[in-house]
Amino acid sequence: PRPRPHSSSPSTVYRLPSTDAVRQKWQLGDAPTILLYSRFWEFRLERIVTLVRLIAAQLPQARWLMVGQGLQGEDRTLAAHLAEAGLMDYVRFTGWLPFEEVPDYFAAAHAAVYPYDDTLINRTKCSVKLIGLLEAGVPVVADAVGQNVEYIQHGVSGLLTPPEDDESMAAALVSLLQNPEQQQALGQAARRDLAEKFDWAYLAKIAERAYG
Repeated sequence: PRPRPHSSSPSTVYRLPSTDAVRQKWQLGDAPTILLYSRFWEFRLERIVTLVRLIAAQLPQARWLMVGQGLQGEDRTLAAHLAEAGLMDYVRFTGWLPFEEVPDYFAAAHAAVYPYDDTLINRTKCSVKLIGLLEAGVPVVADAVGQNVEYIQHGVSGLLTPPEDDESMAAALVSLLQNPEQQQALGQAARRDLAEKFDWAYLAKIAERAYG
């Protein structure tokens, strides 16, 4: 059977606050900032090292906010890999954050990356974290895997790249970081799509018609 998509609720849609406090705390200045909001298990950690390296080579002023904590220390392992590669200057690890603080970090990002390896599990699940990013109006670059392709309309409400193609993902991120107008357009469309297509009331009407 086809997996059931998660829905959106207007009461949980984020309202983006000021970015100043987060950017000051993590010494981001005016750097273009990429958000990775994750539990660090839906992708191979080596991919993140590759993405940081590729983007540093093309846009050295860019910085990363890595928000979240792995279930088995994956975030610490990733930090060790990045340190070994000499890339830690580009990255800020926040660890686990209380839910009420997460919108501050969404607001501080110019773009979010959503790596999603092409595995059987990922093909049949949807991440609440992706929905949160889209609801908040953060422009997302994601692997075209599983239900990502249902939630993101490529070029309209986000950007999709071929599964596990790190060079394409890095190029999409660099391009997006250099295009504030596209950031705004994608973010607004993402919020609108979530509200219109995945709202509980809208989905309930579809179910009523199907079973009516």
